[in-house]
Amino acid sequence: MRHLRSLTRTLHKQRIEGVTFHFDPHHQHELSTAVRHFFTTPEQHTPLDTPEATRGVFLLEGERKWVLKHNRLIHWKKQLQNYLGLKKAFGLHDLTNEFINLSAVSAKSACAPSVAAFGYKGRFPFLKEEYLLVGFLDDHCSVDDRLIAHPEQASTLLPQVFDLFARMLDEGFVHMDPHPKNILIAPDGQLRLIDFECCAHSVIDHDFSLGFLMGYFFHYWIKRFIAMDDYRTCCENYLKVEQPTLDRSIFMPVFERFLTGKVSRTTRYAILTSPKAQAAFKAQ
Repeated sequence: MRHLRSLTRTLHKQRIEGVTFHFDPHHQHELSTAVRHFFTTPEQHTPLDTPEATRGVFLLEGERKWVLKHNRLIHWKKQLQNYLGLKKAFGLHDLTNEFINLSAVSAKSACAPSVAAFGYKGRFPFLKEEYLLVGFLDDHCSVDDRLIAHPEQASTLLPQVFDLFARMLDEGFVHMDPHPKNILIAPDGQLRLIDFECCAHSVIDHDFSLGFLMGYFFHYWIKRFIAMDDYRTCCENYLKVEQPTLDRSIFMPVFERFLTGKVSRTTRYAILTSPKAQAAFKAQ
């Protein structure tokens, strides 16, 4: 796990039940106590997502509340890649990668949760299990839950979501899976992002990235709550007021591609992290 040393050197290392954890030193005692309690009585902890055979997300409660994510890596190639850091790809869907992403993003953005701890279990050169703890955003609800309860709020929420996208780009990163379940609404109305397994740490082209974000957001999720023509109108109204200097020759082709069609995860990762791949996508 040498490729993570620059990220873990300031954290407190501790082994619990055969798992090597790196805790935020400011909350080390509280976190280690909560983790021990989880290992002792996992059935007493509330699942925050439907548990699967190889992964789970649970709520840990102590003086504060924390989210514990757990992955079990099955395939030997994935175990090898994650232990040795053979693929330094920000688009891999795993907790080692989310730890890397959040360590980079939370240092420059208040709309991302901070890392409380990272843990792993394995023996050189294979990583068997991954653990990630982040702060729990209490009293937040997802945009998805809000719209299921109040679908009439879609046109009101959209400009706020677009503002979040613009702020994200200004802060120098691109969340590659920005759907309504990954965007939370705070009690004061502020929006925040979760689930950073897939993220670009820099922005190659602002207008290209905004086209991806606004197009993807409709095609993959929000179309359940708003018709395409109404969505286009909301987008246009937002762009006229908030993005007057936008280069539409760059924005529109990307926006339309993601708005109306499916683009693979591999392609999304490539075009948002590689200038060469992005240029090729523009030329299509």
